[in-house]
Amino acid sequence: MARMATESRTVPARGLTFDESRLLLGLGLSIALVAGVVFRVVGHLVLDPSNPAVVAAVFVVTVPTMWVLAAGIFRWRGHTDGARREAAAVLVVPGMLVDAASTALFQVVYPNMVVSAAGLFGGLLLLAYATILVAGFVELPLGNRKTGAAAEP
Repeated sequence: MARMATESRTVPARGLTFDESRLLLGLGLSIALVAGVVFRVVGHLVLDPSNPAVVAAVFVVTVPTMWVLAAGIFRWRGHTDGARREAAAVLVVPGMLVDAASTALFQVVYPNMVVSAAGLFGGLLLLAYATILVAGFVELPLGNRKTGAAAEP
């Protein structure tokens, strides 16, 4: 019986360039800072534990908003497959670091919000970051704007 020689081949990973990673880190930081300012201004209105309908609406709106934002960034930067997944991770890191501090210092950073809103705020952050990460792994087949045909997988 003849033995078949097998060879293990590895394809070198083509990750994000250093400049692209810096750009995504900057975008992620900018998004986090803008969101922080927004919650500093209107957080008491949209995350009021005594108004669960508004809180629920904010949670529901967060998923498509963050998905569209992330998918738009990936499309703008031309990220597909592995680069898209890597871009998603790089995009959320700055905000997660900033928000680790902002949630720990919740009363100081967000004096306009009641302390009982801290859990809602933390949950909303987790939802937003999870949505961006999932958007990096799952590309929804959106229709082609010119032809109306579904995008190729």
